[in-house]
Amino acid sequence: MSDEGDAASRATVREATSADAPEIYALAVELAGVVGDAFPDPDSVKARLRELLKALEAGVYVAEKGDGIVGVVSLWIKPDLAHGDTVIEVPMLAVSEKARRNGIGKLLVDKVREIATENGAGLIELVATRSNVAAREFYQSLGFVESDVVALEFVGDVGRSPDPE
Repeated sequence: MSDEGDAASRATVREATSADAPEIYALAVELAGVVGDAFPDPDSVKARLRELLKALEAGVYVAEKGDGIVGVVSLWIKPDLAHGDTVIEVPMLAVSEKARRNGIGKLLVDKVREIATENGAGLIELVATRSNVAAREFYQSLGFVESDVVALEFVGDVGRSPDPE
């Protein structure tokens, strides 16, 4: 058995709890550093985690090894009106730097696929930045394909419409 399979076999995936907030926050900080985002506020991560754990259409799962949490994935189960089916959206998947390339990410994606199957989802959507080549290659190795979609994000005061030019 390879080291990757061996490390993954020693890891377990479970539903997150509010007590996991500090370790999930640490993973969120690592992810922000990799993709060039601003670091999240720890209290905000804790509050969002509590909200997600209560939402029936959401899920947060952690990968755990003997030395603690080494990965996290969050997901939304969304009805897709445009296609008439269900979509699983994965806004966050992070694996700690010390545990990367050991099968942990695959364990988390397997959990997402399991939930997608249970919910009759026809699609799993996730986002990786263009510059995060390692993540894109990882997802492609698991059967994901890059789509020809342009992601647009509203930046600024979402309550105020920008002045037309």
